[in-house]
Amino acid sequence: MPSAIGPLDGRKARRKRCNACVRRKIKCHGGIPCDYCRRMKQTCESPTLPTTFAPVFVGENANGNPRGKQIVHTATERTGFSFLRFTAPTMYDSSVPYFFMSFLAMNNLSNDRLPVVADLVNLMADAPALRDAISAVAVHHRKQQSPEAVPLDGYQALQSYGRSIRHVKDLITSKTFLHDPSALWTTFFLGLFELMRDSTGTTWLSHFLHGTCAMLKLLEPETLSRAGPRNSHRRIFFLQTRIFEISRSLIYSSPTFLWDAKWTAAIANLWDGDSAALWHPKEALFDLLPSFSELSICVLQFALNETQLPPMVHHNLAQSLADEGFALQEKLQGWYEETQSWEQMCKADQASSISTSWPDTELMIGYAYYHAINIYLSGTYDYHKPWTGPGAPRAPILTRDEIDLHVSRILHHSRSLLAHGISGIILFFPLRVAGARAIDLSLRQEILSLFQLTSQRGFVVAEALVDDLLELWGSKNYHFFN
Repeated sequence: MPSAIGPLDGRKARRKRCNACVRRKIKCHGGIPCDYCRRMKQTCESPTLPTTFAPVFVGENANGNPRGKQIVHTATERTGFSFLRFTAPTMYDSSVPYFFMSFLAMNNLSNDRLPVVADLVNLMADAPALRDAISAVAVHHRKQQSPEAVPLDGYQALQSYGRSIRHVKDLITSKTFLHDPSALWTTFFLGLFELMRDSTGTTWLSHFLHGTCAMLKLLEPETLSRAGPRNSHRRIFFLQTRIFEISRSLIYSSPTFLWDAKWTAAIANLWDGDSAALWHPKEALFDLLPSFSELSICVLQFALNETQLPPMVHHNLAQSLADEGFALQEKLQGWYEETQSWEQMCKADQASSISTSWPDTELMIGYAYYHAINIYLSGTYDYHKPWTGPGAPRAPILTRDEIDLHVSRILHHSRSLLAHGISGIILFFPLRVAGARAIDLSLRQEILSLFQLTSQRGFVVAEALVDDLLELWGSKNYHFFN
């Protein structure tokens, strides 16, 4: 039974597991001590949650008049906002605040557990490459949103982008780029800029996914859990952007370094000690996702070479691969059931504490990926003859009704996330999976409308994914970007 709710009940003070339950990767029922620690007769230590603050910027309307103050995001350390005081071209006076106040309001890539805004603010002060990359994103986005009301030179964004590239080249030449704490974020925002300008998807593949994922790969995995400012920057960047490496691997059935033993071990260790406060059920799901990609690659290789195997060997290997799928499906269902219990506990806490924020957008992201990966796992087998032909071994293949249910839940969570300002690029994988399996005309049209909204908010690369879907469906009867 869970610990009795009382004045010292941990569920009233925190939503995370105690350190011991984090290390063992088990559910924590709350209370101090919790049930597990009481049974084991050990100290029950709670993760220390950082104190947050909210940076405030004063924006301008289209006429250049000041608007009211807006809280744009929370962060976990105080800063002097030195980027507002350095000597720089006038364009920074408006483009940098616009990035935090307006761009992130439409395309939130962060969450309350990670001090991304504070990290960026502090890094920008001494990082012209990062500052110019952020300015390029801001200027281009502002031009997209107000092409007539905002008198911006169309080349300003490209000029900022070019300056950032030159700074990066200088750092590479001097062999200091990889030691620059801002290098990771600089590469990431240069990639974002590409997604905002190129609707073909070519630079999205060659720069954003490849560039950002290459930077992640260059991190030393064991440093993610180490103390120190530099490792803290790396940890924040990794947790914020690893979903793009995961999505790349899933979408293109390509190997990911996240499946390497040293990375899986480093991620498992990440949730011990001080980093336990960063844990969220979504992270547990993301820890699982590379294994689905790895299985898909193995299944594809087997399907391509099945005719070269003796019948008995072929059947045994097909059964073994199907069993691996069932094992992953069981883990996936276990995650879902535990997360639902966690969600109910948090909602119960909210009723007794006005400080708890809900809805939890990270949880919605987790659910969107949960429903998408269920369909993906089924597609790992139901697209291939070894598991669909006569006498084929049983595999974790979903029925049409089950697929339809997952598609509808993906769209439900995607609508909610976009309504809360989460960037549509985070949803590319779930929406692409939903689009590949949706057969109802209204559902397909809704998927297109969500991609359209993502494009309207600045990321025209969404058009490339739409082109893929229209080719898959046949373009008749569908409307996009009228």
